Amino acid sequence: MNAPPLDAEPASAAGLPADAVLVGRVREAWGIAGWIRVEPFNDPDDSVLLTARRWWLRSPEPAEGMPRSVKPGPSRGPTSPVCLKISRCRVHSDALVAKPVGVDDRSAAESLKGLEILVSREAFPRPAEGEFYWVDLIGCELRNSSGVVLGLVSQIDHHGAHPILVVRDGEHERLVPFVDALIQQVDLPARLIVAEWEPDW
Repeated sequence: MNAPPLDAEPASAAGLPADAVLVGRVREAWGIAGWIRVEPFNDPDDSVLLTARRWWLRSPEPAEGMPRSVKPGPSRGPTSPVCLKISRCRVHSDALVAKPVGVDDRSAAESLKGLEILVSREAFPRPAEGEFYWVDLIGCELRNSSGVVLGLVSQIDHHGAHPILVVRDGEHERLVPFVDALIQQVDLPARLIVAEWEPDW
């Protein structure tokens, strides 16, 4: 679309909230009344998009090595993020369907196809005791029980049985299973994870 819907709010001066988290993308229009089908980046039943009522939409970031002037995805999307109010959102099959305020027909919904969806971290429900959002673990320092620094968590992968911390120490990369048998402490305020893991493993 060339301009945000009438009920869209302008993004902040910085473009997005400082704590914005990428959580999904608009897959396509759904129906004729302005609904959109959304692909969340986690289980639809657990998606923060079900409860968050302000979404920031932006054009996809260019792929690694791709010139910024050449972006994948729609050419009609906003050149800077916009904040949309969401009136309803629910699980539908393997995705979500949502109704943005001010998007009232299929044409307007189709103009959002391919856009990335971000929400403020503050919109995330409080996790249960002993549970953590992956986004909160990224950037934490990993040490072993002897106090040896093993690196920083750069990303988290999931290989079926359990999550894997991808830990970078300069050019060196470690893959550390995020399981109770190995993880001894997670101190988010201190940005610290302690694991039973040796530097040469």
